[in-house]
Amino acid sequence: MIMRIKLVLLSMLLASCSYLSSPVLSPYKMDIRQGNYVTAEMREKLKLGMSKHQVRYVLGTPMISDVFHGNRWDYIYMLEQGGEVVEKQRLTLYFEGDKLVRMDDPGQPGQVAQAIVPQPVAAPAVASAPAVAAAPAVVAPPPPPVAKTAAAADVLKSVQAWSAAWSAKDVRGYLSAYLPDYKPQGMSREAWEKQRLERIGKPKAIEVELSEVAIDVRDDSHASVSFVQRYRSDLYRDRTRKTLQLEKVGDAWLIASERVAK
Repeated sequence: MIMRIKLVLLSMLLASCSYLSSPVLSPYKMDIRQGNYVTAEMREKLKLGMSKHQVRYVLGTPMISDVFHGNRWDYIYMLEQGGEVVEKQRLTLYFEGDKLVRMDDPGQPGQVAQAIVPQPVAAPAVASAPAVAAAPAVVAPPPPPVAKTAAAADVLKSVQAWSAAWSAKDVRGYLSAYLPDYKPQGMSREAWEKQRLERIGKPKAIEVELSEVAIDVRDDSHASVSFVQRYRSDLYRDRTRKTLQLEKVGDAWLIASERVAK
């Protein structure tokens, strides 16, 4: 009798394990944005004959820029949702010396076509066969609200202007990208501004490139941006992953804090 009870309990345990191991849940895949998002407004400001400094101020630092072939800049952007690329854009600029002479611009970012898999036609049901309930349809997540998409574009534009001012050694423009009361931990605002003035003014040239940019707009006035930052100057160079927290003040998105990943 005891042996029979043990066998029944063991069968129930194995059945529950088999049920739990079935793939009933799929992991959530977050949206991934990479590269430089170029808006229509930014495109309109781009003109032939502009200098590299002027182009960088309008579009930010390009995602692809080879120091040994500085006559070509590529601005590439991709949006991935649920593991699928749903939006792509590419803008290629060509320079002669310091002047913009040609633009290879396919236009506004297009939507990537999704493959449609034809569904097999069901055979006529046999009258004597029991009816089989149809599997529940998988509902795709709704697209992001238009307001958040526009806010993400504004946030990206602010971050690109920040990196462009840094690359141009424009200390006033660089400092204006931060909240008026911003100060890093353990340092006063005055001491921080003095430090940035020295570090930006000392090198002869600075280049800051951002890649793998991901933007998260939490609400109407708060957003975070993470990216890989590549800094190069005649005195120092490094590559770090950084996250900026931004707050909207009026019409401007300003940096409230920044953190470098360990």
